[in-house]
Amino acid sequence: MAIHTNRTLLTQQEAAKALGVSVRRITDLRRAGDLDSLHREAGRYLIVADSVRRYALVAGRGGRPYSPQMAFTALYLISGEPVPWLDAQRRYRLKRYLRETEAADLVRLTRRRAQTREYWCRDSLMDKVRESIRISGATGRLADLFHLTPGTIVEGYADVPTAKQMIHDCRLRLGGEPTGVRLRTAVALPAHDGNDGSPAMPLGVCAADLAESDDPRERRAGVETLGRLLAAFKDESR
Repeated sequence: MAIHTNRTLLTQQEAAKALGVSVRRITDLRRAGDLDSLHREAGRYLIVADSVRRYALVAGRGGRPYSPQMAFTALYLISGEPVPWLDAQRRYRLKRYLRETEAADLVRLTRRRAQTREYWCRDSLMDKVRESIRISGATGRLADLFHLTPGTIVEGYADVPTAKQMIHDCRLRLGGEPTGVRLRTAVALPAHDGNDGSPAMPLGVCAADLAESDDPRERRAGVETLGRLLAAFKDESR
């Protein structure tokens, strides 16, 4: 039976049955970041049901998902952001791939950019969370860019050390209700050289986050924005 917190959780056996695969395959998908999970005692894991549903939508489609760094690179490129870490040969190859890619495919290809977890947080510590992450999705003022109402969840990115420190300092509680923070922990988060504190992520990253949402309006806004960014990128690359 599924266990309920603020999200529906499945055992690995239940997730395997839902996807029609082996439990070992579920373990592989969890380790690769394709399925979200919560760690239980004795090395056991529970799988977030929403991530099973999202994976089912892309399972079996061609094309290996990008590495975390390449996923960010692709989304930065279509957002018009610099990617100084990419050499000329790989830049040329990625641009060629992007010219042949559609929005729905890009959502699938970039899905391993970060590990996503949802937390409860005290209201008094929410400002500290905002200051510690690079906001994304429809958080705060970003909602206007997608013609959406600002969400009640603060969503954003942090590198691994920052995420660990913030979870401790802000007393974030995994699986607590209600959800207040959607934290995307990235092993390859691009550095930000600006002086404006913790800025928002580029538009392409925000759109990709929304395209993975369970809310139909957010999902549609994300996919449509990715489509517009890709179309503009293809025009400029001709």
